[in-house]
Amino acid sequence: MEIIELKMKKSKREFIATTYDGENISLTPDAIVKFGIVVGVVDDDALAEAEFDSACAFALSRAMNWLTASYRSESELRRYLRERKYSPKVAEYVVGKLKEYNFLSDENLAKQVVEYGQKKMGVYKMRQKLMEKGVARDVIDAALETLEPQDDVCYAMAVKKLGNMERTRENMAKVYRFLAGKGFDFDTIKRAFNKLNYEDEE
Repeated sequence: MEIIELKMKKSKREFIATTYDGENISLTPDAIVKFGIVVGVVDDDALAEAEFDSACAFALSRAMNWLTASYRSESELRRYLRERKYSPKVAEYVVGKLKEYNFLSDENLAKQVVEYGQKKMGVYKMRQKLMEKGVARDVIDAALETLEPQDDVCYAMAVKKLGNMERTRENMAKVYRFLAGKGFDFDTIKRAFNKLNYEDEE
């Protein structure tokens, strides 16, 4: 392969190698030095390795920046990399490295959702959120096993939703739908209603 131009981008962390065939290849400065990439004829295998090495570095940096904004699952990261046209091999490298650094962990994500979600939503909602993120069922189950009883949380949310409304059947039905929508199970909601001294009159 012949390279006719090797141009540094403004960021100074990326070079564009233009081949005789008109292909533009993004390379890191480290890869250029490591694999001896210069203007002129270069070994095809060396260029391929430099391109892969660079793609891994770019993808890893991009993934780390993306993960700092919010804790994500492994499935979400794979989709993110796929949508940005990184190869499966590059994605595997990035996922492996981030798991090695403990920067990516579905177990930690599940624990975090349960820890922060238990005061705002019921078990069904937490499970749904984690399933949408592609977290494995056994990981979700393990995290939810640490969940404390949510009776007090459900009751507090019921009181707040009810506010100054009369405890009519219609209004209590609205409260029930609200709590169910938040992911609380029937038994937890029933105990909250009992605490409100409400019994449905047939």
